[in-house]
Parts: sequence; structure tokens; C-alpha cells
Amino acid sequence: MASLPAPYVPPSGLRQMLVPADRPASATGVFDLIKTYRRHLALFLLVAGAIMLVVVAFTLLQTPGYTATATLVIAPHPAEIGSDRTTALSDPAADSSVDTQVELLKSRTLAGLVVDRLGLTGDARFDDLIRAPSLRDRVPFLAASTTPVALASRRDAAIERLLQVLEVHRTAQTFALSIGFAHHDRRLATAIVNTFASEFVAQSTSVKREGSQSADGLLRGQLDGARREVEAADGALGRYKVAHNLMSVQGGTIAEQQLSSLDGQVALAKAGEAEATARLQTARQQLARGSSGDDLGEALGSPVIQQLRSQRAVVSGQVADLGGKYGPKYPPLAAAQRQVADIDAQIQGEIKRTISNLEAQREVASRRTGSLSGSAGGARAQVVNNNVASIALGGLQLRSDTAHQSYAALLNRLNEIGSQAATTQSDARVASFAAIPIKASSPNLPINLLVGALLATAVGLGVVFLRQGTDRGISTLEDVEGRLQLPYLAGLPTLGSAVRYVGGSDPISALVDHSGSAYAEGFRNLAASVLQAAGEGKVRTIALTSALPNEGKTTAAIGLARVVAMGGAKVVLVDADMRRPSIANALGLRPAVGLQQVLEGEADLDEALVRDTDSPLTILPMLRSGPTGTTALSDGSFDALIEQLKHRFDVVIFDASPVLPVVDGRLVAKKADATVLLVRWRKTPDAAVEMAIHLLQSLGVKMTGVALSRVDLKALSRSGYGDPAQFMGSYSSYYTN
Repeated sequence: MASLPAPYVPPSGLRQMLVPADRPASATGVFDLIKTYRRHLALFLLVAGAIMLVVVAFTLLQTPGYTATATLVIAPHPAEIGSDRTTALSDPAADSSVDTQVELLKSRTLAGLVVDRLGLTGDARFDDLIRAPSLRDRVPFLAASTTPVALASRRDAAIERLLQVLEVHRTAQTFALSIGFAHHDRRLATAIVNTFASEFVAQSTSVKREGSQSADGLLRGQLDGARREVEAADGALGRYKVAHNLMSVQGGTIAEQQLSSLDGQVALAKAGEAEATARLQTARQQLARGSSGDDLGEALGSPVIQQLRSQRAVVSGQVADLGGKYGPKYPPLAAAQRQVADIDAQIQGEIKRTISNLEAQREVASRRTGSLSGSAGGARAQVVNNNVASIALGGLQLRSDTAHQSYAALLNRLNEIGSQAATTQSDARVASFAAIPIKASSPNLPINLLVGALLATAVGLGVVFLRQGTDRGISTLEDVEGRLQLPYLAGLPTLGSAVRYVGGSDPISALVDHSGSAYAEGFRNLAASVLQAAGEGKVRTIALTSALPNEGKTTAAIGLARVVAMGGAKVVLVDADMRRPSIANALGLRPAVGLQQVLEGEADLDEALVRDTDSPLTILPMLRSGPTGTTALSDGSFDALIEQLKHRFDVVIFDASPVLPVVDGRLVAKKADATVLLVRWRKTPDAAVEMAIHLLQSLGVKMTGVALSRVDLKALSRSGYGDPAQFMGSYSSYYTN
């Protein structure tokens, strides 16, 4: 009988690796996470790349939008002639005025003027304004159908569209307002913005001029009456002097002086009454034309209304912000809307109080005029009583003087209003009109790509995390020794991943055809690990088993047996799978008798032994399956057979049954010196492997270690961090083919 080669004694470090040990689980740290994600780098790149492609496609397919921007400068001008407040900076209510202008720019009235000015209710322009091309329009059969808008409703629809897209912002705390409008038609966007700016400035000037023109008309009517009164008084005075030969009057009494003073006050009171009446009538005319009172001169100058408008602007901003983020039923949004309504009610109340105040001022002026007129009448009566002789002359003179004073006062006021009308300036001016935009403002390619990159990274990492969390297969040396707490013996590669040019070889014949390849080296690693597992002792019997069927156990047993046999040892491979024998079919053998007949005493051992045609290996096949073999494992006949085989051969290798389906494999493994548990790479569930180990160890089986079968070396070299295969690129030159 040939003897085994001298046993190889591994170094202490390697020997400790081959012996089961309670290795502490490695702490999860940054490098472990890096290794985990590098293992699934291809999956991460696939997912992240797909998301980036979707983002890029979405960005490129979007219809470009162009934003046109114009700038207005708000500078409220005082209504009083000779006022010291000649600049907006000297007005303490300037900030409120600017905020008010912002709201006026967003008014429906101004938007309606823009619609009419640009003819946006026409078929072509209306469709271009309302309907923006979408991604669906670029996909056949998915274009969104449009519902025609009635001609009567187009103006309101166009106004709503303008107010939805129009953006008005105050630049920091300056008096500059930025008006922006975004649209896919850059020329239309520019025309809309510039029309908004022009119409706003024109309307601001028009409102002021209308007030001045209304007051001018009222004063001119009163001035005509005063002129006729002057002519009549002068004529009567002249005729009386001629008739009574009183060409001049020297001196005068206190009553005459008092009468003159009172008559002057009456004249001024009438002028004040006329002005109050003009202001009240102007306000009523504006209200009669449909104004809500926001544009009244007294309302615009009211600090209370300006403060309320400022508050409304802030709350309206909150409503817009909340409305963009949440639905109409969001409680804070409803509360903000109610607050806006309350502020509007307060503004209307303040406007009503302003109108009421105008009425009260007119009433006071009227009563003052009446009171002064009464006082003048009393003084005149006293003059008559004091000097009957000169009463007629004094009365006529007083009438003439009074008429002249009233006429002068009205003429002076008319001249002031005329000067104001001539120098009327708008509270706003256009600092710069919008130019036709050249660069699209949307989609924003850098922002979209940045968001897409962040999203792709997050989703890619999440998918890798989920993949790692659901991947419970054994794939590396670290998995075997860290999770199973058993020595890692070897990794048996697949033929396609280990041999570049396979030719006509199959996984069994490739050991001979490609003996210098990484494929054959995997089996040599397994042989070295198993034969030297006992240290200074010798391993004579080896059992190969697995947790489940189809783990590559038979191929591994044949490969291990051939490698050991080609090393010079006498080896016999026993097909010990009592239920599903497969070695004879795998090797293409057609023996007459097998293990079953030997155990039952129907044939001698020599009759059942068969020589391998491709290697110096001896095979003891099994021809038929059945429960009889299980009985032989317990009655001593199988033990006797093992002794015979050990007497004739150096190494006996058993291809045992899987551990979980039947007990046969566990019984065979118990009788062997070394037991190798085959685990299919990345396929066999952890629970099955752990259960198989538990069943084997419960019978006292000598667990040598775990070997991984059907390992894809190419995939493992890319992602097998924690396994020798990760350095495959550095030592691949040691293999042939």
C-alpha cells in the first residue's frame, strides 16, 4: 500500500486560521461601510445612473421658460404746494407707501389694462398665454386636450393668468421694485412686463390729475359767480357815490372796522367751504366710478391706512407662502386668510371714516361761514344804527371789498391747483424697461443636475443598503469565519470564471484539462486545507456534505479526490449518498455492482471498485438508491467497509447526502476523520447553513471547515472585500489559461 506524503505542518498563524476559534465579530466602522458599498458598486452605479438619466431627460424635455424683468422706482411726491417734503426719504410713511405700490401693481384693475392694451383675449395670444407646452405634448398620443374658453370669460382668465405668474419684489429696503414675468415666449413676457410698468406709471399720474381737474372745475364755477358779484358791487357803489355826491369817505368807526374784518373772515370761510365741498365731491365721484376707496387722496395719505396696508402685505405674503405649500384646509392658511379679510375690513372702515370726516369738514366750514355771516350782519346793523347817514355808502363799499376779496381768494386757489396740475408727477417712474431675455430661466440645468446627483446618490445608497440588508448568503472568508465561526477552507470557482478558454471541458474534466488554472487551484487549496487540518496527525477519511441538495457537493468530491490522487496518494471516492447517488453518472461509468451490493454481501469489494479513466483515482459507486444503505450505516457493515478501504487506500473520500433532508449524511460524517461542509456561494440561506452545522455538531461530527462552491471569481474579485480573491488581479499571472 502506498503511503501518504509526509504531513505538512503549517505555521502557527495559518494553523490557528484552520482551527475553529471564537473570533470576535469585527466592529462596524467607516471602513466596513466602505467595503460594503464597494461590494455593491455596480448596483449603486446602475441605480444612480438611471436616476441621473431620468433627471437629465426630464430637464432636456422641459419647455424653456424666459423671465423678463423691469425695474420701477417709487418716490411719493407731496400734494401740497410749497411743502418741505420734496423727497420720498423725508416721508416717514415712505415704506408703507412702497408696500402699497407693490399691492397696487398686483391689482386686477392694472392687469385688466395690460390685457386690453396687448389684446391678450385674441385667439392666438390667449392660447399662447394660458397654455404652456408640457412634457406630454412631446410624447405622441399623450398630448393633453384643451377645453376652449368662452370669449366672454377670456378677459378674466387672462387676468388670472397674469396675476398667477407676475412677480413683484421690493429690492431689500430700497425704493426699487422688480417686476418679473416668466413665459415660454420671451417676446410676450417682455411685452407684458413693460406694459405693466408703463400702465402703472400712467395710472399713478392719471389719478392725481383727475383730482386736480375736478377741484379746478368746481373753483372755476365759483370764480365766475364771484366775478359777477364784484362787477355788481362796484357798479352799485359807483352809482351811489355819483347819486349822493360821495366820491370818498374819510376815517371810520370801530363797527365799520369790525364789519370789514368779519366780512373778510366770511370770504375766507366761503373759500374753505368751497375747497371742502370740492374734496368731498371728488371723493364721491371716484367712489361712483367704482373705486374701492384705495386711490382716494386722503386715504393714500392716511398713516393708519398705510400701516394697515403694510400689515396686509405681510399677511398676504404668508397666505401665498402657505398656499404654495399646503392645501386650502390648512388651519394656519385659513387663519391668515381671515386676518387678511379683517385687515381689508379695517381699511374699508378707515376709508369710510375718511369720507365721513370730509363731510364733517364741509359741514363745519358751512356752519362757520353761516356764523361769520351772522356776525357780519350784526356788525352791519350796528353801523347802520351808529351812522344812518353813511350806512348806505358803507354797505356798498363793504360789499365791493368783500366781493373783491372772495374773488381774489378763489383766483389764488385756482392758480395753486393749476400749478399743481401742471407739475403733477407720478409716484413711480420706470428705472429700466425689460429687455428680451436671451438665456432661459427654467429649467435650471445646474440646479437640476445638483438635485439629481443628490437624489441619485441618496437612492443609490439606499438601494445598496436594502440589498445588503436582504443579502444573507455566504460569499467571503469574512462571512464564513465571522458569521459561521468555522474555518474557511477554500473557494471552488465556476469553470467559466476561472478558465478563459474552456474548450470542450466540463467542470469535472477541467481538473485534468486545465490543471494549471485557478479552477484546479481551488481544489488543491481545499485538499491542502483538509489534509493538514489535523496538524501533526493524518486525515484518512474525508466526508463532503452540504446543507441542501444542488450545492455542488458531488463535483467538489470528485475534484478533491482527483487532486489528491494526482498528488501521488492512493485515493478511493465512495458514493455515500444513499438516496440520490450521482458519481457514476457524473463520470460516465456503467459498473455492474456498487456500494449497495457490497454492504448487502451480494458482491466483493474488488468487484465494485472502478478505476477513473482520467486520473489514478479509484471509485466505489452506488448503482441504486434506497433505505437499505441507511440500515448499513448503523449495523456495523459500513464501519467494516471503512476499515477495509483504509487498509487498501491512503485517503477515503465520501460523497455524503445533504444534512437537512436525510440523516444519512450526518451518520457518514460522524465516521470520517474530517468533514467539509459545502456552501453554495451567495445562494445557500444562512439559516440552512447554521441549522446544518448545529445538526452535525450535535452528533459530535468533526467539523473541519466550510468550502464555498460555484464561486464566480470575476464577481468576487470586484466585490469580495474580505476574501483572498479581492487580490486576484495581483496574482492572476500564476495561473495558466
